[in-house]
Amino acid sequence: MVVLRGPRDDDLPGAIERNVEDGGTFGVQDARNWIGYGIAEAWAAGTQLVFVVEHEGRYAGSVGLRPDAMGNASVHFGLSRWARGAGVAARAVRLVVGFGFEVCGFHVIHWWAAVGNWPSRRVAWATGFRAGPMIPGLVELAGRRTDAWTGWILPGDPREPRQRWLEVPVLETSRIRLRPWRDDEIDRISSARTNQATAHFLPFIPQPFSAEDARWWLKDLAEQAATGRRLNWCIADAATDLGLGNLTLFNLGKDGDGELGYWMHPDAQGRGVMAEALRCLTSWYFAARADGGFGGSRLVIRTAASNQAARKVAEAAAFHHVGTEREAFRLATHTDDRVTYDLLASDQIARSGDIPFST
Repeated sequence: MVVLRGPRDDDLPGAIERNVEDGGTFGVQDARNWIGYGIAEAWAAGTQLVFVVEHEGRYAGSVGLRPDAMGNASVHFGLSRWARGAGVAARAVRLVVGFGFEVCGFHVIHWWAAVGNWPSRRVAWATGFRAGPMIPGLVELAGRRTDAWTGWILPGDPREPRQRWLEVPVLETSRIRLRPWRDDEIDRISSARTNQATAHFLPFIPQPFSAEDARWWLKDLAEQAATGRRLNWCIADAATDLGLGNLTLFNLGKDGDGELGYWMHPDAQGRGVMAEALRCLTSWYFAARADGGFGGSRLVIRTAASNQAARKVAEAAAFHHVGTEREAFRLATHTDDRVTYDLLASDQIARSGDIPFST
């Protein structure tokens, strides 16, 4: 499916097309020089070990290694638009990583990408790179210092994903839609999370919850999903698509356990929306993966004993009160008891009045 090779004269149109697509400063003559002799000169000097990526018999992009003085290298890659989305980049990176370790003898191969470059991060995840820290101002792009994600892989590491990359499925009932939050919903998020109840029961949330806080929160949602730790849904009105609240699935364990958290916009409370959202989500969570579900076995809800609204929602969604821990939930002014509710896959099968999910 993918071949890594040296450049040829007939690669030039594809290289020019890719440069135009990327909108960079690399012009036609630059592409001609790079394909004609630049790649060969970089190999001869040992500064870059660049391959053309061939897919379906034509130029699809390039992938390469940049050696350093410590016997390591960094990987760089890019594809033409027509070749994206089919796993070509991941296959090319696996091939060049194998070359780097088995032929060149590198000790570590590094990867970095500007924060927000999700396609590059997805390739690094798919090929087994370990996630490193986000380093502020690591690279300079277009004359500006830019934060970057980092990662690395070792010779003996598997070249497959190390953890799940969670995708937020869209789930629907006749009244609501559970979907990802959007960047144009900053004001809705800010107003929902700025209120007295949030300040009391969740004192770690800034008050007021500013637009900047909401932007950070949205970025963190994507980060949590990419590392397999958390999923967040916007609970939206099925008719208007207005965001009504939020539903979070977190503390995901390998044994099929998970925990739920939720909040509603003040203007959407009191209509049974959250209980309906929980019933829809639990139907998906306990459904088998072959049927489009998550394949989970147990869900937990933990809240303050005095949070009657949250408790009523859990009970309305058929969760069972299974325990109370004394003075285990910190509020803004004191420490409350913490109550725990759970729901098992067997409960889901046995109960009636369930809300089936559709995607």
